[in-house]
Amino acid sequence: MPELAFFRHGEELLRVALGDRTTIGRSADCDVSLPDPGLSRIQASIERRPAGWVIIDLSGRGTRVGTEDVNEAPLADGTSLTFGNWRARFREGGAASAEATSVRGLTGIRAVQAPPEAQARLRVRDRGGERIVPLPGEGLTVGSIPGNGLVLDDPFVSSRHLRIDRPAGRWEITDAGSTNGTLLGGVRVWRAELPPGLPITVGDSELTLEVGAQREGRLPGSYEGMFSIDPSMRQVFDLIDRLAPADASVTVLGETGTGKELVARALHARSVRCNGPFIPVNCAAIPESLMESELFGHEKGAFSGAERLRKGAFEEADGGTLFLDEIGEMPLDLQAKLLRALEQGEVKRVGSSKPIHVSVRVVSATHRDLPAQVRAGRFREDLFFRLSVVPLSIPPLRARQGDVRALAQRFLDANAPRGQQLRWSEDALRRLETHDWPGNVRQLKNVVQRALLLRGEGSVLAAAAVTFEDLRPSSGPGGDDTTLYLPGRTMEEIEREAIRLSLRRNRGKRASVVKELQIAKSTVMKRIAQWGLQDEGRDGGASPEPDDDTD
Repeated sequence: MPELAFFRHGEELLRVALGDRTTIGRSADCDVSLPDPGLSRIQASIERRPAGWVIIDLSGRGTRVGTEDVNEAPLADGTSLTFGNWRARFREGGAASAEATSVRGLTGIRAVQAPPEAQARLRVRDRGGERIVPLPGEGLTVGSIPGNGLVLDDPFVSSRHLRIDRPAGRWEITDAGSTNGTLLGGVRVWRAELPPGLPITVGDSELTLEVGAQREGRLPGSYEGMFSIDPSMRQVFDLIDRLAPADASVTVLGETGTGKELVARALHARSVRCNGPFIPVNCAAIPESLMESELFGHEKGAFSGAERLRKGAFEEADGGTLFLDEIGEMPLDLQAKLLRALEQGEVKRVGSSKPIHVSVRVVSATHRDLPAQVRAGRFREDLFFRLSVVPLSIPPLRARQGDVRALAQRFLDANAPRGQQLRWSEDALRRLETHDWPGNVRQLKNVVQRALLLRGEGSVLAAAAVTFEDLRPSSGPGGDDTTLYLPGRTMEEIEREAIRLSLRRNRGKRASVVKELQIAKSTVMKRIAQWGLQDEGRDGGASPEPDDDTD
């Protein structure tokens, strides 16, 4: 039976078996609905005539056949057709199994053979997360209300959106009369054979059929909310698979923006604790005076402002995973209490003498060089060995070949206006690939979002839309005295440099530094003494001016 094979970016995505008359356009009423704003609602039809197959343009602007826009043209085996961003090829002799479906006038999609006894599952991406759902042999329904085999919390998903079945040993999807439709590989379908790896889009959610043994850590592509085609990251994924089932503490090392929390969440999702809570705590964002309460909780009245009992992060993570981000920022006195909690499996709330037993797996992360911190006396050696049973290092984006190009397109697809298909120009991709990405994947995501705001007309983003943050030092008067340019420095080094430069700008006046940096006076005085900055900003080490508060 004749068919159309559809391609995008050079890859064959699906094959549509042709009936006696098949309409193509962006309308949901077409037999083949392509979500492309460059197409008319009904762009063209392919019809069987006594003399053979013909394509008829219905847009009034012509439909491209080969290299020409035509109103009507005969189709021979292998004829190339263009529908907006889609490319198609007419094939006169399709597979015998690709029978047209006459229900509602919609065509079927040619079967893609899958191993009949292979394990099957759905990889579900929704609400910014990713999960694996087993696909039973009898199939399941997908919708937004309880009672479906797969429930999606998505406002654009109907209560009963679609069904996945397995007739004749092959997986098939059927739209259940949903409001917003079901898209297979970007094409709206009513019923279609479901090939492994081709995404199903329902609302803002994406489902992908996977068959065979689940070994995502050895394959390129998506993995627990992360994406990479680089071998070094696939080694990270593989290591996560080996570490996740154990309860050993893991320290995730990597530059800012490399995705340390995503790695921690993957360790949790693939562990025996996956049904328990995942509690993240950013040690760098909590004031030193509140960090103990944040981790261990407090009793009512334990200190000023403690108006009620509060559980700490350890109690909240009981039975699950506690993620301590930027562990290198934790003060020394609290490190001793953390070590006891890890070794004894118990915590004490602030203001309480009664220990509470907890079962928690701790995953920590830092961008600091912890061994150097230990040597400098800023991090306890015993805590370091307790946390770093297994160190897991994430390579920076600049060292991951091919990932910049692949991630840029994924971020572009995820953030593009609904219904629009956008792509990068080759010049824009080269500009992205030659950047050194100090902010790694987080910075790339921001650059893509900014490029979307700066893009011009059309579906191709030019190099002019790609802009980067200017982190170069100022070349104007003042130089180092006015510019804070600290690539690759630690938070402590950045704080020291900020106070040093402020002292220079304010000629050593502590009160002016407090006002400018909006840091507590006690903290400024402590840091000045700690780092030996008493004479910074004073000409020749002169004594403080009379109006300078330096008690």
